[in-house]
Amino acid sequence: MKNYIKKSLAAFSVIILADCGASFNKIIKEEPVKIIPDKKYETIIRLRIWENDPLHPEAGFVYVVPGGKVTTDFPREEVVKDIQRNRNNMSKFVIKDSKGKVRGYYELVPEYTAIIWERGDDILLQIIIPNSMDGSSDRIGDDRRSGGGHGGHGGR
Repeated sequence: MKNYIKKSLAAFSVIILADCGASFNKIIKEEPVKIIPDKKYETIIRLRIWENDPLHPEAGFVYVVPGGKVTTDFPREEVVKDIQRNRNNMSKFVIKDSKGKVRGYYELVPEYTAIIWERGDDILLQIIIPNSMDGSSDRIGDDRRSGGGHGGHGGR
């Protein structure tokens, strides 16, 4: 059953990936940062990995500044109030729109990457998961696939 769900999510992700290209028309260049500022965020989204991957229970976090309007496409996410800041193994990035306004920050385990899409005032953080991490054989070109497709909680 888990494989069926994973394959269904992967197929749905391909559809969402194609849809993102059509509806979110601008890709924003990622910009690494050394630290995620310790301040008040409108939303903190925890990106959770499947239960059968004990090495990393968390794929990363997305920190949305007030009014940031950032969502993700990750299949398992939850909004949290507070997190512990001891995740030195994650890559950290700022989310800026095309005008240079900071909308938030994100951090991911090194195996994952992200594409930042912009449409008007909305930002979509599309998480790219390596296929080798979930055993899936559904591929998008270079052994990666989109994280999901239900959208996030930021911007609400």
